Amino acid sequence: MVDAEEKERFEKLFKWMKKDGAQFDKLKMRYYGPDYRGVHAARDIKKGETILYVPKKEIITLEMAMESPIGALMAARNMRNRLLSPKHSFLSCFIMQEKRKPVSYFKEFIEILPKNFTNFPIFYSVEERQLLEGSAMQNVISDKIKDIQTDYNTICNEVPEFK
Repeated sequence: MVDAEEKERFEKLFKWMKKDGAQFDKLKMRYYGPDYRGVHAARDIKKGETILYVPKKEIITLEMAMESPIGALMAARNMRNRLLSPKHSFLSCFIMQEKRKPVSYFKEFIEILPKNFTNFPIFYSVEERQLLEGSAMQNVISDKIKDIQTDYNTICNEVPEFK
């Protein structure tokens, strides 16, 4: 069952998207639980039929992230070539900037983002990660966590405004 606040956030998002010409009438949202959602076909879809159209201005792009205040500082310091996950870093920094703005064009989108990401392996608890002991995934997760920390430290050291 969808809670009223979640439903309201999505209704605001859909209204915002439609105002600029997004089309998604062939799709419907399904709610599986807090922070778990899915997009499904609302009806049969014919071959070649457009299922979803989102205007470019509603899409957060890498270029947009690089032109943002922090992104521009990161780009000026040639960080795109020095970060371990440059695309993720620029996009993450952009979303964090937008979240802090009193008024953001992307407010409705940002408000529907999950509040936590416990289903992402890098956020697994110690106990959950121990269940992966002996698998290649355990090392992949540990390496990714180290990479994220390294990129974060690099950004904070080179772009103090990010802190």
